[in-house]
Amino acid sequence: MIENKHEPLIIARNVTKIYKTDKTRLKALANVHLDVMQGEFAAIVGTSGSGKSTLLSLLAGLEKPSAGRIMIGGRGIHRLNEEQLVDFRLKNTGFVFQSFNLFEVLTAQENVAFPLMAQGVGKAERMERAKLILNEYGLGRHLHHKPNELSGGEQQRVSIARAIIAEPKIIFADEPTGNLDSQTADIIIKSLADINKQKGTTILMVTHDMERVKYTDRIIKIADGMISEQEA
Repeated sequence: MIENKHEPLIIARNVTKIYKTDKTRLKALANVHLDVMQGEFAAIVGTSGSGKSTLLSLLAGLEKPSAGRIMIGGRGIHRLNEEQLVDFRLKNTGFVFQSFNLFEVLTAQENVAFPLMAQGVGKAERMERAKLILNEYGLGRHLHHKPNELSGGEQQRVSIARAIIAEPKIIFADEPTGNLDSQTADIIIKSLADINKQKGTTILMVTHDMERVKYTDRIIKIADGMISEQEA
């Protein structure tokens, strides 16, 4: 992965996504060009159905484009098979979702430690690292609580802790404040901004919340599957 802040970390060229069914053909994205710089905190904004979440999924390697290419750190992820994509995501990316996506049967500590388990880190080490991060996020007293015993804001902080524990190069956040009240949403966005500034982690966030984009470096506006405008 490249480290030069003057070079793009993510490059998308002519990216198109078409969803097909027996009766319909929906072009969700059309010939998108986008560069995301190393260490940048960028927000993708647009109305419902504009293609913003589809674009995030493609850039994160969760889906494959119908056409075009996506390069991350010089590697063409559009060419990777599913096994290679899983390995790539595991080693390079962290995810924060609107619905938190925590494992209901695991404790907060176990949820946060999970990416390290997938990387083969021993139990004692991964649990200790999870404990340290949760303490940093003010969740030390919730180590052994399961998601249904936590508030929405607490669950999202657990989700962020899980996203950063393996020190990924990129965090992809899809509407991370969508299920939160205004005050809690502000705390969550500030947490992401702090990660970006302190660790140099590149963050690409989809949001409809224009109040929170003030914490980002750039706003990427998308409409009808095309990038319509970019603002620093």
